[in-house]
Amino acid sequence: MRFESVLAHRFGPFRDETLELAPGMNVVFGRNEAGKSSWHAALYAGLCGMRRGKGAMRKEEKRFAERHKPWDGDEWETGAIVALEDGRRVELRHDLAGRIESSAEDTSVAGRDYSSEILYDGAPDGSRWLGLNRRSFLATACVRQADILKVRDDPESLQEDMQRAAATAGVDQTAAAALQRLEEVLRERVGSTRAPTKPLMTTARRVAEAHEALEAAREAHRDFQERRAEVETLERAARDARRRVEAAEAALASVEAEALAERLREARALHEEFPEGAPHPVPEGGGLTRAVTEALTTWRNLPAPVALTGSSAREIEERIEGADAELAAARAVVAEAAVAEAEARLASARELQALFPDGGPRVSPEEDARLGEIRDALRAWEALPAVAAPAGRSVEELEKELADLDERRRAPPTEGPAARPAMWLAASAVVAAAGLALALLAPDSRSAGLILFAVGAAGVLSHRFARARTDRSEIALALDVRHDSLRSELASARAERQRYENGLRLRSEAVGRIRELADPADAAVESATEPEALADALRRQVESRQVGRQKAARLGAQWDELQGLLAGSSFDALVAETDRLREAADALVADAAETALADARARGITRGALGELERRTAERRRTWSDERAGRLAAETRDTQRSVRAADAAKKLGEAGERVGVSAEDPEDLAAALEQWRAGRERVLEEAGERNESWDRLQQLLGERTLDEFADEVERRRLRAARLLDRSGADAGGARAGRVTEATLEDLKREAETAREEVLRAAGQLTEREHHLPSVADAEDALAAAEREQARIARLKDTLDCTIGFLEKAQERVLRDIAPILTRTVLEWLPGVTDGRYTGCRINPENLLVEVRTPGGRWRSAELLSHGTAEQIYLLLRFALSRHLTREGESCPLILDDVVGASDAVRKQAVLRTLHALARSTQVILFTHEDDVRDWARENLTGSDARLIELAGRRIESGENELAAAT
Repeated sequence: MRFESVLAHRFGPFRDETLELAPGMNVVFGRNEAGKSSWHAALYAGLCGMRRGKGAMRKEEKRFAERHKPWDGDEWETGAIVALEDGRRVELRHDLAGRIESSAEDTSVAGRDYSSEILYDGAPDGSRWLGLNRRSFLATACVRQADILKVRDDPESLQEDMQRAAATAGVDQTAAAALQRLEEVLRERVGSTRAPTKPLMTTARRVAEAHEALEAAREAHRDFQERRAEVETLERAARDARRRVEAAEAALASVEAEALAERLREARALHEEFPEGAPHPVPEGGGLTRAVTEALTTWRNLPAPVALTGSSAREIEERIEGADAELAAARAVVAEAAVAEAEARLASARELQALFPDGGPRVSPEEDARLGEIRDALRAWEALPAVAAPAGRSVEELEKELADLDERRRAPPTEGPAARPAMWLAASAVVAAAGLALALLAPDSRSAGLILFAVGAAGVLSHRFARARTDRSEIALALDVRHDSLRSELASARAERQRYENGLRLRSEAVGRIRELADPADAAVESATEPEALADALRRQVESRQVGRQKAARLGAQWDELQGLLAGSSFDALVAETDRLREAADALVADAAETALADARARGITRGALGELERRTAERRRTWSDERAGRLAAETRDTQRSVRAADAAKKLGEAGERVGVSAEDPEDLAAALEQWRAGRERVLEEAGERNESWDRLQQLLGERTLDEFADEVERRRLRAARLLDRSGADAGGARAGRVTEATLEDLKREAETAREEVLRAAGQLTEREHHLPSVADAEDALAAAEREQARIARLKDTLDCTIGFLEKAQERVLRDIAPILTRTVLEWLPGVTDGRYTGCRINPENLLVEVRTPGGRWRSAELLSHGTAEQIYLLLRFALSRHLTREGESCPLILDDVVGASDAVRKQAVLRTLHALARSTQVILFTHEDDVRDWARENLTGSDARLIELAGRRIESGENELAAAT
């Protein structure tokens, strides 16, 4: 598949715009706000569309809509024209707002719509032609800005695609799909102990319910028999309660008749006290008694007189005001002194500030730290020893000579008997000379050189006393000695070369550190080619900075004095503070009394004296305020008592006038009123007693006459006798029971309750008999539920066993695809990482990548630098897109700023890798980097490649500028 163009009908900032693309590599260059990310999103949405499913939008769909939905209007539509490998050319159109009017029409055949062929989650998805879906396409081939590593966030979305690619060569049947279907069957037709609505738990509940139903049926039969016995017991209790009610009614009637006869005797006695009828009424006088009583009560309840001694409240108030005036004057005087002090400090600060028109001498901590680093670097350079080149023969020469000697040792001797002594002498001389040269020229290898010299000299001396005839063993001995000598010399040469290389490396690091710390603006630094010249330039910079620090130290005392005057603030703040103090002092002087102010100025109040005065004034003010409050309360109580005493005396006079009693003194008047009230109460008491007797008589008779009352008593006696006869109780026993109306009502309620209990229990018993469950039916239901439970258990065992087999197969599939992904990544890994990492391994289950370091250790790619991790996971995305794509199709790569974290060398390597991939796969790279654009201008020269440069967008005018393509 290849994109021919993307159509932004209504998408983000675009309105009916088209981006034409080449079939190979495309580099889309643009500055910020040029629309790169919008075109990248339009490519993805133009191919895959958006999910159309039930429920609210997912979180990632909401973010996509918030970023790329048009800023005005309700329309949101994009599309793309793609060319498939089977020759079809399809125009995809996606209605992203309504998600209804989406299509995938053949551009060559009218009316041919392929939407049903690529439906996924309710909407057309062009990535289905690749064997992917919109989720896996976004996780592999479509790389958004700064999202390279997010392929690790959701590896589960790629598991099914990886299994399909590894197991079935691109068809849509995988072990994961089979596992999913089996798990769906297990979930829907069996369920688990955590799914209460599924068959596993519902059958268990049915068995339990059947057990409960059987036990309930049996319990219901037992309960029915028990309730029948209870109904019979309740019927007997109701009959007994009715008999008790009748006996109580008879007893109560007898008691009432006796009580009524007693009231008749009392009425006859009271009637004899009033032979002439009702008593005469008491003269009116209740109002006078109440008036006298109220007047006396008011007079007796007066509070005790209040004793007023000492100063009045007004005098205390004047003392407080005098103390406040004295304190205000003292504060004004202290404020004037503070203004004078501030003006003097301001004048001094103004003189010192004139010395520093450009600010004070400053030596920052960063400058001190940098100066210390420069000195450390110079000391490190001066401490390095001189590095001399290794003396003597090179390692390569010694290795060649040792190899030739090994060849000679393995070859049979060709010299005759006469030549062997000469060869022995020459070999010994050569060994002695080489050892002596090594000891003299290479001090570090002096021991090895002396050993070689001793061996060679021993060989020369032994030759003098050797036999004239040499044999093969003597030649072999000489070669062995020479071999050992060469090996020792080679080891010394290698150690010497390692020491020399280490010395050069240390000097190179020291020179690099010096050049890093040197001031690049210094011409001497730029022109220095020798390390010592560079160090001299850095020493001069140190001396220059030291001179500046000495000058700053000379002005430091005056600067510190200025800073002390400013107290951490600016000069303008000091001026403002002085003005504020002056305004505050003027306000205090204006508020102070002139006499107190003159007195305070004469005394010369200081700040310390002001504090003592404030403390003393506060103490006196508290004391005088408490004294004034107490005096005010006492004066108020005295005034209130005087008012109440006058009112009470007035009431006594009014009451005396009404009853005819008078006196000059209120106390004498109160005593006379007390005597009047006592005599009045005696008269009223006697009249009240006769009225009470008359009222009692009227209460006993009611509306009846005395004869009618006697007739009613006789009728009550006859009724009581009849009730006693009906209940079978005797009169003496009934009276002994002390039955009352309340007792009778209780007995009636008990009887009625017993009757209702009988009726209710009999009705419930009849109802239970109609709805009594069948024990036989409950036993049949239990057997059926147990059979269904056994069937579900067998189905669960079968599905669990099948799922276990398929999970093992799925693990084998993951093991099969891991080498495929690894080989694909290894095709590009050495080139992209500049040969630093040549081995890798991938866990397909969680997409974790590990690479092999030069030392042979495995390390997770996520623990490497951010740029290296992005490069490795970018290669993993390329590998996934290649191997997850259906056979016969190629998956285009849509990349947004994927080289931003790479350095210049690796960036070129990644671009070369993308260019190579573009021979078989369309690559669309969005970038804002100038060096990537320059690379594209140099390398994208064929007709199958294109550099597209996006112009800036004028958002405020709503106009869209066209993109320039080259």
